[in-house]
Amino acid sequence: MNIISNYLSFEKPMGEVLTKFLFYVGILLILWWGLRSLWHYITWFDNDWDEALWGVIKTPFIVILKLLALRVASEFVLSVLRLDKPKV
Repeated sequence: MNIISNYLSFEKPMGEVLTKFLFYVGILLILWWGLRSLWHYITWFDNDWDEALWGVIKTPFIVILKLLALRVASEFVLSVLRLDKPKV
């Protein structure tokens, strides 16, 4: 019961923990999308060779850009959450 009461109390803010958790979930979702998209383009080689090759080339770059955007967004949220903490 002590664990539940620690999470339900407002004595310790959960913003940083929640942001880090959502960051890791976002990484997993982006990687899953990248693998699914890559598999789609690999299986598309029989239908349209040019589009499939372009998709295989651009998918890793899109994944890297999405990961960078996720990192920037999570750092921004963490910096906003740190604004109310007093400097010691």
